[in-house]
Amino acid sequence: MFVRSLAAVGGACAILCGGAFAQDAERTMTSAPLRRPVVVELFLSQSCNASPPAAEVLSEIARRPDVVALSWHVGYWDAFASQKFGVWQDPFARASFVDRQMAYNKRLAGRAAKMTPQTIIDGVISVRGSKREAIEQGILEAQVFDEHARSTPPRLHLERRADGVIRTRIENVGAPYDAVVVSFRRSAVTNISGGDNAGRVFQEANVVRAVTPLINNHDGPAEFTFRPPKKGLDCAVLVQERGHGRIVAARYCGLEAE
Repeated sequence: MFVRSLAAVGGACAILCGGAFAQDAERTMTSAPLRRPVVVELFLSQSCNASPPAAEVLSEIARRPDVVALSWHVGYWDAFASQKFGVWQDPFARASFVDRQMAYNKRLAGRAAKMTPQTIIDGVISVRGSKREAIEQGILEAQVFDEHARSTPPRLHLERRADGVIRTRIENVGAPYDAVVVSFRRSAVTNISGGDNAGRVFQEANVVRAVTPLINNHDGPAEFTFRPPKKGLDCAVLVQERGHGRIVAARYCGLEAE
């Protein structure tokens, strides 16, 4: 009985995804894109059989110059085994990434839900992570919002000094905000040997490894420095209205992979 219940739950991530994104409404806005990158965050799990297509979509979206794309791995499916291949522990999952997803869902839907694959666009739009057209429409909606809602757009400036330290300046946010540095691997390939994705290969882009707060609940301009992540990682700076609100500015650090 226990094994059968696990098998049923093993496919639940796909079922959850199918019913959890009622806000995938069609959007008909059209406008030329702005320069400020839109942030596309994918929450996924290597233990969820609905996540591989979403990882592929995110890899394609990440090629866009007008997007900062990030893959956040969550581990809440790792405990559920497939009948044939047992469990799989997602090597990139972190509890803090689950906290980030739940905070988004608590604010957007009133419930700290756990579901994969889920894409959050600029902190305010939720769509199923495998629906590329819905993601692209969400990106466009975020660009249109920036164009029409902000007479003076927020500014985020990054400069790498000769000693390697990155200098950051934030201006014109217009509301209390938080800023974080997200360290990530530009690409990752994982051969899955257990769980519902046993035998599959995860090929991913921009896999998040760590998040470091820069400033919390700040109002007004800010300037600070930070050291880049270890070799082999790049990073991005996100400026977000307080409490996992709308992301108003973002940039890749643009570090060379070593």
